[in-house]
Amino acid sequence: MTAWHDAGPLAAMRFEPGHPVQLGDRWIAVFHVDGRYLAIDNACPHASAPLCDGTVENGHVICHLHLWQFDLATGRCDVGDEWNVRTYPTRVVDGRLEIGLP
Repeated sequence: MTAWHDAGPLAAMRFEPGHPVQLGDRWIAVFHVDGRYLAIDNACPHASAPLCDGTVENGHVICHLHLWQFDLATGRCDVGDEWNVRTYPTRVVDGRLEIGLP
């Protein structure tokens, strides 16, 4: 079951290229790509670099430390499935972004 959490007003979010959001003890990177809001774990599983600071190309974020790529829709890592990151559903309600957590 998904529990929806308020991540804040969209007007206050700066997608440069991603926007970091803290929900409890979890950091999530949110990206605005092709009119959709995509949310993934913010820490690269290799060296914990913030993925919100990476480069976005063709639906992927590229970690700035070692150039690993993560698919923003699936969380899949180009180096291998053991390095995949979690993705989270998003929705917009009254101008605020909500992120679904398990």
